[in-house]
Amino acid sequence: MKAIKFNFLLGEKTKDYFGPIKIISETNTSIYARRATNNRIYVTVRLYNKTDEFKEKIKILFARILSYILFYKKIVLMYEKESLKYEESASVLYERLIDLDYKNIYYVIDKNSPHVSNIKKKYKKNIIYKSTFKHYLYFFLADTFIGSETISHSIDLRVANRFIFKKIVEKKYQLVFLQHGVTYMISLASDYRKSFRKGQSMPENTKIIVSSELESRHFIEHGNYNKEDLYITGMPKFDRNIKYKNADKIIVMPTWRPWEYNEIRTNFKNTGYYKMLISILNSIPDNLKEKLIVLPHPLFMEAIKDSDFPIEVPLYKSYDELLREADLLITDYSSIAFDAFYRGSKVIFWWQDIEECMNNYGGYLMLNEKNRFGDICYNSEQLRSVIYKNYKRKQNLEYVKNYRKIVEFNDNKNTDRLIKMLDEDNIIKKRYNSNK
Repeated sequence: MKAIKFNFLLGEKTKDYFGPIKIISETNTSIYARRATNNRIYVTVRLYNKTDEFKEKIKILFARILSYILFYKKIVLMYEKESLKYEESASVLYERLIDLDYKNIYYVIDKNSPHVSNIKKKYKKNIIYKSTFKHYLYFFLADTFIGSETISHSIDLRVANRFIFKKIVEKKYQLVFLQHGVTYMISLASDYRKSFRKGQSMPENTKIIVSSELESRHFIEHGNYNKEDLYITGMPKFDRNIKYKNADKIIVMPTWRPWEYNEIRTNFKNTGYYKMLISILNSIPDNLKEKLIVLPHPLFMEAIKDSDFPIEVPLYKSYDELLREADLLITDYSSIAFDAFYRGSKVIFWWQDIEECMNNYGGYLMLNEKNRFGDICYNSEQLRSVIYKNYKRKQNLEYVKNYRKIVEFNDNKNTDRLIKMLDEDNIIKKRYNSNK
């Protein structure tokens, strides 16, 4: 028998998905029981969310009630990773829409984010600060979400509030998925990427921004998407990608290891991620070590901060700003490689643990020896050699050719191409622009 509860305040039946939340402030952790759709009970332990607090639950409840009264308001809500950033495609698109006088376009960001200071006065009028009453209200009112991540990043990750959870899982909204990076690294056929396949975590009518016919085919063949689900426009953030003329930094930025997430929080030095970083650091020639910048995946930043990592890590600097200084990027399977190469930096791929990682990802790489756009290293000796080969040199023309098959556009018009397609599909045209 399913547990069904009638909510008299909202006049609707709701499944009671979540039990009481216990917040452990000493470890910044929340614990709660969760009942899944298969009626199984799970105990969840995760990082604390603002929406776990009792006072936030009251704000969310009243925001939900008010949203029923203001149902006629049509809102487009834009956001980036964890509502903390203002440097990816969503912020670039947001500013362009404001410049073109589109209405009812709003951008969510945490007031304490260091990126807030980068927002010009002209664009602050439609900024909504995370966890305010207005944020909760506009989240419920929004019928269109445009972001570089899935919708959870517009509110809270792994949210345990029943009203927010219901809005997310019912998928009665339009999502325009700008992507955090080009999806042509770890295949969508991989177990790890299955949530990004059609009909999984995103609504059926989701529109996805891609950078080429090749990337589009990847989504169609391995993600079960249709051609009309994909906008081949290029990523808006690439319109602003630049590299300083005097760029001389060597940036190390591997992707995350989801299977090591819990261990990284408790025993960082014992993880493969930490050992990989140390191997790479030890391979950097001594005369270039002063040029080195290590940028761990954002989810691992806290672990790095609390460890005795051998070099200083820029915890709060913008990735975009740091990449402008990069002459050379060393990564493993991160889509940041596409970002760096677009700017004119060289890329080196560290694939020493490729077999282990692909086993854990449950899949394979789309990149290989034939279509790569950078040198591949499988050990420290190779890495040291190719660093000398690439540092302060021009991009290999064969690599440029390979790259242009995956990222077709380099005319800085990706944002305008995307707006044109959103207009044509009436996603923002008639409802949101007062001049049309």
